[in-house]
Amino acid sequence: MSDRHLPLLVLLIAAAATPNGDPQKRDGLLSRLASQATGAVVDIVDPEKIVEQIDVNALMERVDINELLDRVDVNELMERVEVNELLSRVDVDELMDRVDVNKLLDRVDVNHLMDRIDVNHLMDRVDVKSLTDRAGIPDIVAESTGALAGSAMDVVRRQIVSLDQIVGRFSYKITGHDPNTRPVAPPLLEGKGGTAKDGRGQVTGHYAGPVSRLAAFVLDSLFVWLAFILFIFGLDVVVNLVFGADITTTSWNQTAVGVLLFVSWAFAYFWVGFGLAGRTVGMAVVGIGVLNQQGTTIPGKNAFIRTLVFPFSFVVFGLGFLGIFISPTRRAMHDAAAGTVVVYDWGDRPAEMNAPLTKWVNRHAEDDSAPKAGTASDTSAESDPKAPAGTKPSKD
Repeated sequence: MSDRHLPLLVLLIAAAATPNGDPQKRDGLLSRLASQATGAVVDIVDPEKIVEQIDVNALMERVDINELLDRVDVNELMERVEVNELLSRVDVDELMDRVDVNKLLDRVDVNHLMDRIDVNHLMDRVDVKSLTDRAGIPDIVAESTGALAGSAMDVVRRQIVSLDQIVGRFSYKITGHDPNTRPVAPPLLEGKGGTAKDGRGQVTGHYAGPVSRLAAFVLDSLFVWLAFILFIFGLDVVVNLVFGADITTTSWNQTAVGVLLFVSWAFAYFWVGFGLAGRTVGMAVVGIGVLNQQGTTIPGKNAFIRTLVFPFSFVVFGLGFLGIFISPTRRAMHDAAAGTVVVYDWGDRPAEMNAPLTKWVNRHAEDDSAPKAGTASDTSAESDPKAPAGTKPSKD
C-alpha cells in the first residue's frame, strides 16, 4: 500500500472505533472518509480508459430522442442562449465529422420538432447580415450576377459577329476578292483566333465588320443625344431659377449656341473615348475597340484626327464607309486618315461567333480553297477545317 493511502486507512480505523452514541462525530469521520475514498478512486482510475470503453452508438440507441425533446422547453432554452455567440464558437466542420448525421436524422421526428419551435421568434434573434457576410454570400451573388449579365451580353455579341461574317463574305464575293486570302487581324494580334471545344470560332483581335461598327455607332448616337438633352434640361432649370430666363425659346442666337454646344460635346465624347480607353460606350457594349495598324493602343493625336475626319465619312452618301466592306483591313476613311483599325475586344472573355456559323464559314472556306476544274492541284490552297473562321489558309 502506498503512503497516499495511509490517511484513508487511519480514517477507516477511527470510524470503526467511534462509539455509536456520538453520531455527529461519526458523520464527520464518514464524510472525510468518503472524500478520501473519492480522491483515491480518481487517482487509481484513468478516465480516458473509461471513456474508451463506452459505446456511444449503443448509448444513443437506448435514448429515445423524441421523448427527450418532448421534455425540453425549446423556446425557454433559446431565450437563455445567445445564438450569435454560440454560432461563432462552434467549429461546424469538426462537429460534422464526429456525427453520423444520417443516422441521427432518421431518429428525429422533424415535423414534431418544427411544430414546437417558434421560427419567427428565433429568426428575430439571429443576425442574418453577419451570418451571410461570414458565408461570403454577397460576394457570391455579385459574382454570379456579373457572370450572368456578361453571358447574356455575349449571346447578343455572338449574333452580331455572325452577321459581320455573313455580310463580309458576301461583300468580298461581290467585289471578286477571296476572303481566305485577306488578313484577319493586325500583325501583333494574329494567332489569337481558333475554334473552342464547344465549336465556337474565336475572333479576338480580328478586324470588326460593318454590323458591329454600325451597332456601336447607333448606341453612341443615342447616348450623345440623351446626355445632351439631359444637360440642356438641367441647365434650363438652373437658369430659370437663378435668372428667371427660359433658354428653350427658339431664336437664331440660341440655336447657334445649341448647335455649337452639341458639336463640342459630341467631339469631346469621341475624342476622349478613343484617346483614353480606345473605345466609346457603344463600342464597349458591342465588344470592339480602336487600335493602330500594328495592334497597339492609339495616342491622343491619332484619336483627334480620327474624330475630326469622322463626319467627312458621311459626305457623298457615306462613301467614306465603303472601305469597311471592301478594304482588306476593313478601314473607313477616318481610319485611313488616323492610321487606325477596329477589332473585336470583349475584355477578359474571348470574342466568339456561334458554333453553327463557325461550321458554315469553315465549310465555305474549304469550298473556296478547293482546286477548280482544269487547274493544277499542286497550286491550289488547302484550308484547315480546324483553323479560325475567316483566317488565311496555310501555304506549303
